[in-house]
Amino acid sequence: MIALYNFLTVHRPEPHTMASALAGALGAEPRDVDVADDDAGGADERNWDAPVLCTYRSAAGDLALSWDVSVSDVMRTPPTEAEAALRLAARLGTTVLYPAQERPPSAYWAAGPDGTVTRARLLEADDETDGGAPWLVVDAVEETMAQLPGARVETLAEILHEERVETPVTDAFAAATDPHGDAPATGPVNRSREALLLWERLVRRIETGWAPGGRYPFDQYAEDLRTRDRLGELARAQGPQHLPLGRALEELDEVFRRGTDDDAGVLLGRLTGSGTAVADRGWWWHRRPAKPPWDS
Repeated sequence: MIALYNFLTVHRPEPHTMASALAGALGAEPRDVDVADDDAGGADERNWDAPVLCTYRSAAGDLALSWDVSVSDVMRTPPTEAEAALRLAARLGTTVLYPAQERPPSAYWAAGPDGTVTRARLLEADDETDGGAPWLVVDAVEETMAQLPGARVETLAEILHEERVETPVTDAFAAATDPHGDAPATGPVNRSREALLLWERLVRRIETGWAPGGRYPFDQYAEDLRTRDRLGELARAQGPQHLPLGRALEELDEVFRRGTDDDAGVLLGRLTGSGTAVADRGWWWHRRPAKPPWDS
């Protein structure tokens, strides 16, 4: 096999409709797709030589079906799971969920028939239904999905900590200050590295237009500015003998400046609840993202 897909759908199309949609989404012929209900048995009747095999199971709650799809090496260039999900959603007129790469088992992407793609938090009840199907709830999404009206719309904070964000400046700082990885965990080098990592993750998100998710919680942004406060304190405490931290901070601060605008106090008041009373805070508190990633 050269590709495996895991999908969950809001609706429950007929098997022949599933086969036709899969063929179109994967670039196969309908005759090359074998679809079967895992709960119904009948393994001996399947075409195990088909290039595309789909086994589906019933679900309950916000989702109706779970699909496990495998594609053999007869199919030369199958699409990514994200591409296939979008194509399925459009062909079937249903919302399709597929697993995200991050570690939380609740982390999914949802692709709607209108082309909307957003992160989703999927929860499973402890008890199964009378028929044995799992009860699945889409607890929250980051964009409104018409076919998931019960899902809250919010930034999924647990995903932010798992999203892969390149941090070359922090990596270089770690290599220069602790090349063997034996610095004390609570020492100044590791405290600086951890704070620098958090600051760079924010800076890189700003630089890339808040990729990969496109959203960022307002309170987390405020916490990142407090991290920048701590970095300034660490740099002053360590003095000139620890130049790598100062150089790293200058490089990241420049990226932050390029991606932000003068705030004129509007955002500062909201961030602190104090307005002009905190006008003496660091300059980073007096700038705002050119493209705010939170709800207004």
